Amino acid sequence: MSLGRVAKDLAFRTGAVAAWHRLVNRDTLTVVMFHRVLPESELRSADPGYTVSTTLFAQCLDFFSRHYRIISLDDLVSAIGGGPRLPPRALLITFDDGWDDNLRHAAPLLVERGLPALVFLATDPVSSRTAWWWQETLSHALREGLRSFADLWAAVPGQDAPPPPGPARHPALLVRYGALEEADRERILAPLSPAPATTGRPGRHMLTPERALRLGTMGIALGGHGAGHLPLSLLADPQQDLRRARQWLGTFAGETADRPVSLSFPHGRYSPRVAALAKECGFFPLFTSDAVLNDMRHGMQGDLIGRIEIPAHEISRPDGGLDPHRLASWLFLRPRRQPAS
Repeated sequence: MSLGRVAKDLAFRTGAVAAWHRLVNRDTLTVVMFHRVLPESELRSADPGYTVSTTLFAQCLDFFSRHYRIISLDDLVSAIGGGPRLPPRALLITFDDGWDDNLRHAAPLLVERGLPALVFLATDPVSSRTAWWWQETLSHALREGLRSFADLWAAVPGQDAPPPPGPARHPALLVRYGALEEADRERILAPLSPAPATTGRPGRHMLTPERALRLGTMGIALGGHGAGHLPLSLLADPQQDLRRARQWLGTFAGETADRPVSLSFPHGRYSPRVAALAKECGFFPLFTSDAVLNDMRHGMQGDLIGRIEIPAHEISRPDGGLDPHRLASWLFLRPRRQPAS
């Protein structure tokens, strides 16, 4: 074990983690990533890998307020553009996808504490009239064992290629279904849509455009998350997806063509080519899912910014409440990296 690691472990064992963090992580930007926030009564139908309870989320916000200086997207963009440097131990709160519960449950907790945040919208599901998001229907079917992966793969007609092995299987399945016409996709997945009685609440998965705009009145900025929420590095024409998302944000969110709009890469998948195309489409800054602390010792010298996901199972006690020591370890010990260009 390295001397640095020994020192870190000693700091945790002696209860000095907060002081250690204040010293060592002073010149960093931490960006945290959430997806869904639901009350306990609605948790049973949601994917536990990316859903936190309202109680746990509120406790996370209080933890962030104690140990960080919480910033807005405007603060970050200003710092990148040569404006005031970010404060010590800066932290930005983000959400991916555009779930309706971000407005129903997360936003009131943020407003109550006067905290800004940023929601990245996948524009196709937000603008769709369909109540259930097809990607969540697909994931629900796999999660609950309603269909095997092989059955879901074979259900797409006219495509005979075998699925790739290993962790690439799920992204490939999304691309396979994403290539279908919406009516064909709905027809295949309709028998798998969960009934309202099993979800804890009726209604749609995603924000509507009108409800997304309400977030802006609550101190919550809007960004892009692709149009189809498909892994951009696997698409034959990622620029088409990015352009469609940028156009939608301009039409419905009032983002002018000459003003950059932030973007997070769907499923965390990107490449130098995808990043360059995103910039060409007017997205800036660009947020990855690389779980790093962004090194700010020399200011913001790039616009590819890492984020750390906050999974409930990694930070909670057996009773579901926050374990602050686990959250501290989850965040404070991440590697540092200068934002890339």
